[in-house]
Amino acid sequence: MGDTANSGKMGTDWTANQVAAVVANYFMMLERERLGEPIVKAELYRQLASEVGRSTKSIEWKLRNVSAVLEEIGIPWLPGLLPAHNYQDALVEAVGAQVALHPQLLTDPAASEPRFTAAGVPVLVDPPAFGNSDRDQRPEALRRLVRTYDPAERDELNRSLGRAGERMIIDFERLRLRRVGRDDLASKVRWVSDLDGDHLGYDIRSFEPDGEERLMEVKTTNGHARTRFWLSANQCEIAASNPDIYRVRRVYHFRNGAQMFDAKPPLEAGLLMKADKYVVVPR
Repeated sequence: MGDTANSGKMGTDWTANQVAAVVANYFMMLERERLGEPIVKAELYRQLASEVGRSTKSIEWKLRNVSAVLEEIGIPWLPGLLPAHNYQDALVEAVGAQVALHPQLLTDPAASEPRFTAAGVPVLVDPPAFGNSDRDQRPEALRRLVRTYDPAERDELNRSLGRAGERMIIDFERLRLRRVGRDDLASKVRWVSDLDGDHLGYDIRSFEPDGEERLMEVKTTNGHARTRFWLSANQCEIAASNPDIYRVRRVYHFRNGAQMFDAKPPLEAGLLMKADKYVVVPR
């Protein structure tokens, strides 16, 4: 798919070499950001514009395209470069090549540290409208990249990310209850998976201001709201047995604003649930 809408040269597509140069510079900035080095984006845009023969506005848009691909595979994007979609396959392939050269980004400890908006706290939003179709309509190049660097599998194995998300929710729930004058309930919010073990089917026990109990299973990702995640059979059974008080709290964009939403039972009503793995017992 060609990209002429923001090309900087009306009617001409980006070449593979131009795309590769922009993507490589994005990853260079990622490395510098993680080392705490200052980044002057305007200067970089000017240098890249001269190198690839595109306008600075076009360069910025292409960099935002890179953010959109990183979002799909659960790698935090650079602050100030919000994801912009509608990009060409060549950009997806260039991002994949750079991830292969920088595998440390897949397990970067900094990715387990939340970064909030100006409000300084995570934002609880309404669940997204997922729709009823299980058809993945993303381009094949992107689907292939997501399969290679499956964010759902990485998130499930990344215990530091999971614990960081749970810790953030503990703080959020206590603050939420204190703000409505329920210090008594705030003191009872319990990090169940940390104190009692992770076999109970939920991570946190919290409350509503009226005292109603909430059992929360927290799932955290640096990807977007529709990034896949795994639920165990035990978690699904506990949800079904406690439909009034159980919630799956999905935390996303953990390093890029930390937003979250709740899914309540029946989980199938708000989430598209597909069997991904089976327990197999030899006969």
